[in-house]
Amino acid sequence: MYLSKRSNGIYYIFYRQLSGKLTCISTKEKTKSEALKFLSNFENEIKTRKDAKALPIPVRQFFDKFLKYSESVHSPKHTESLKATFSKFIQHFGNVLLSELKREDIIHFKELRLKEVSEFSVKRDLADLSSLFNWGITKGYLKQNLAHGIKKPKLPEKQPLFFDEISFQILLKQIDDKDLYDLTEFAVNTGLRQGELITLEWNQINFKERFLILDNRNHLTKSKKVRTVPLNIKALQILTKREGIKKGNNVFTLHDELINPDFLSRKFKQYIIKAKLNDKLNFHSLRHTFASWLVQRNVPIQQVQQLLGHSDLRITLIYSHLRAEDLRNAVNLIHN
Repeated sequence: MYLSKRSNGIYYIFYRQLSGKLTCISTKEKTKSEALKFLSNFENEIKTRKDAKALPIPVRQFFDKFLKYSESVHSPKHTESLKATFSKFIQHFGNVLLSELKREDIIHFKELRLKEVSEFSVKRDLADLSSLFNWGITKGYLKQNLAHGIKKPKLPEKQPLFFDEISFQILLKQIDDKDLYDLTEFAVNTGLRQGELITLEWNQINFKERFLILDNRNHLTKSKKVRTVPLNIKALQILTKREGIKKGNNVFTLHDELINPDFLSRKFKQYIIKAKLNDKLNFHSLRHTFASWLVQRNVPIQQVQQLLGHSDLRITLIYSHLRAEDLRNAVNLIHN
């Protein structure tokens, strides 16, 4: 914990929360002596919080409380992921008191899961538990995040599967439903995620400026940040056509009904199989296709990152292998 004076002349206290996250709070003071008094009082408050006993609660009840919270802020798919993780946890440890759990138990859970499922699943389990424990700290059930600092499994790098332009046209020929046809074409022209597409409403579309805005009102973006997505001519054509027949708030519906994400995933897979394409392709491959086609057309990777809404450039770099020509040109600069 330390004081730091910012450019506005006010002193801030930087400290680590019980979860391990570095954060800061304003003292609202411009003189160091007053800021030090604030710091002293704040240190005493933090010590009191640490000394306070956590509320006793069985893990099953704790999980249920968090799942109820999750349903109000997360997507249904994410909540289902949490349920699966917590179910496995209870299978291994039983309905013990939360206060009895130790960091070593979480490490043991990780090791057990690695024998049962993939590294990807275990990484997701640890992320779910970390999210759970952070919430528990804010509610007074825990004093620290038991998953903090536990090393996550390193995942093997995989190249994302995407449609080339010929296979995409083959796929479109198999889609016999006009609603799903429009949705598929719009997805590959915008790079939106499935959840963003099926919750998209007309009030998010700006025809005049040719963009749509993901504002976290209908569906939380993965980064939870507001994102503006530009619309190309094809995307605008699809929207213009659908606007003429709209019957509700949602841009994309299936026979005037809301689209069920599980049904969409199954139906899309059927179209892929019918088209005799790689059966590992899925609806999310349309987002990969959007990114891959941009990179192949020499769009800078930073712009691709912005269009996809990635918070970290490293995520977008999985598409960089499609720019092998850049590397060939680079090595050709060296010659004897």
